[in-house]
Amino acid sequence: MNTHPVATVNFGWPDLPSQFPSFPRPERWLPLLQHHAELVEAAAGRVRVSAVLPEDAVRRQYAESLELLRIVREHTAGGPLADVGSGGGFPGLVIAAVEPDLEVHLVEPLQKRARLLEELAAAMDLPNVRVHAVRAEEAGRRELRDRCAVVTARAVAALRELLEYTAPLAAPGGQLAFPKGSALDEELAEAGGALAALGCEVVVRAAMRPEVSDTPSVLLVRKLGETPAAYPRRPGMPAKRPL
Repeated sequence: MNTHPVATVNFGWPDLPSQFPSFPRPERWLPLLQHHAELVEAAAGRVRVSAVLPEDAVRRQYAESLELLRIVREHTAGGPLADVGSGGGFPGLVIAAVEPDLEVHLVEPLQKRARLLEELAAAMDLPNVRVHAVRAEEAGRRELRDRCAVVTARAVAALRELLEYTAPLAAPGGQLAFPKGSALDEELAEAGGALAALGCEVVVRAAMRPEVSDTPSVLLVRKLGETPAAYPRRPGMPAKRPL
């Protein structure tokens, strides 16, 4: 059962720097995130990337993305990052805005969303971002295979399926970082086979702070070695027959 308390206080843009003091130069990244929000809202008529209402976006999208990054940074210093199923750029573009020297790869199979991500990265002047308009299974067989220090995915799939989308992108010793809700215990119980097949181990289940997110925790998983040759399987197989 989810016992994570729900915050009732208002949460707005001015709260982000005080909640995330470890991220330097908020005078640079805060306007960038506000600009991103304006661009996403303006594009909503042609590309739908979220069901979150604009008045809830600061906390549910931006603060949660930053909270994910804060937790990740407690366990890894840097290196290329891949965001699978990036949608409107949560958390990938948010992270790229806060860490402009970080190489960020956004994997988004839906062509309209991928084009929007390219437009957003250009409008925000983020040359550290590259968009891959392919399915995760295809990305895991190309240049990103065994390459990234961190791989994130937000609201993409249950863990046993998600591992096959993300683990092939991680370098040996790299981290997979997933915001997860109250079903995490069940997902972990079902994911033993996937963890073993892909050479991964659970590192920690880190709590998100309730004042910035209703999502209870971030699951961090370490990839122990190179991706086995059999994975990822062809597109559609992880969803049809999860490990």
